Amino acid sequence: MPSKCHPSFILPGFLKKKCVNPIQSTLTASDGEYLMKISIGTPPLDAFVILDTGSDLTWIQCEPCVECFEQFTPIFNPKNSSSYKTVSCDTKLCQEIWSPCNNNTCNYEVTYADGSATLGELSVETFRFASTSGKYVSIPKIPFGCGHNNSGFSNTISGLIGLVTSALVTMRLSGPGVVSTSLIARQSYYFLTLESISIGNKILPFRSSKSSSNTQGNIFIDSGTLLTVFPNEFYSNLEKTLMASINAARKQDPAEFFNKYDIINAPKIVAHFTNADVE
Repeated sequence: MPSKCHPSFILPGFLKKKCVNPIQSTLTASDGEYLMKISIGTPPLDAFVILDTGSDLTWIQCEPCVECFEQFTPIFNPKNSSSYKTVSCDTKLCQEIWSPCNNNTCNYEVTYADGSATLGELSVETFRFASTSGKYVSIPKIPFGCGHNNSGFSNTISGLIGLVTSALVTMRLSGPGVVSTSLIARQSYYFLTLESISIGNKILPFRSSKSSSNTQGNIFIDSGTLLTVFPNEFYSNLEKTLMASINAARKQDPAEFFNKYDIINAPKIVAHFTNADVE
């Protein structure tokens, strides 16, 4: 995951540090999510976190636990880190995120769409990432949530990194089968420009009543969800075209998905982004 070294982990533009070596971390697919390995604290403790382009809070499960989910790696204990510090209520950061306070400590609470949730203290800590040079990049005083009450998450993770930014970002990757398209960051989210979808030799321009195929940044990308969602009118047209292209009667599948051994006689479906086609 090539990245500039100034992602904002809680607020756009909060963290603006320059790095000689850009952060580069291997992403691992797990249960429909992408995990990356980081280290947190001094001395550093390894952690596997969900990489989420659809949320703006970075958090790590912390001791002491009020309610914690089971995790394979050791749970981060802030008492063992010399660089850990809680965020006080009178700071600009706490005030700007409208966070509740308790004993002059800024608290946070986040509930996600699937019902999973995290609650704890807003803090700052040193995070360590892999880089393009092979050396680790340490970034001090990154705002994050130290979660003492967390539920609904897999035991393969320690927390989540929420990525937001405030500038136009272009990913440049290389290798067999790799294509690239501009990431457009606005409203704390990342957008792509989807021009059309083709089913076989039939091209369906991506349009809705609120957008056109010429609109820059007309589709939102969220690495934390399995589903692709389209406007109703476009989806209906897509479904109708696909059904007409498959010479078979439609039936309800009790399994509701295909496995890797199924032989599917279906036309090629390609999403056409700006300068990038994805089959």
